[in-house]
Amino acid sequence: MSEMAPETSAVGAGPITVLVDASFEPLIPKFMANRNREVTVMTEAVSRHDFDTIKQVAHGMKGVSGSYGFHAMTTIAAELEQAAKTAAEATIRTHLATLASYLARVEITYE
Repeated sequence: MSEMAPETSAVGAGPITVLVDASFEPLIPKFMANRNREVTVMTEAVSRHDFDTIKQVAHGMKGVSGSYGFHAMTTIAAELEQAAKTAAEATIRTHLATLASYLARVEITYE
């Protein structure tokens, strides 16, 4: 499993290919839908200055995304979790934009 990790400067760039174990294929649509829903939850939370919710959601995302082979998502979620711990709103917004871009651009290949 491998992927090209997005960088903040790569927001809006081309596709990101992620190789995922074929045994996860039936689970991926729900997995991706949940991650997109979590971006919405965290975006709403940052507007309310609810950093605890962001921290909790990002922590969960960090844990599950690596298990499925989405290592760049794990990195972004870890950065979100850390930014939420310090209530770094601008940093959170940057990482949420990176995450949303990543989710929109990811192309999954099963191996």
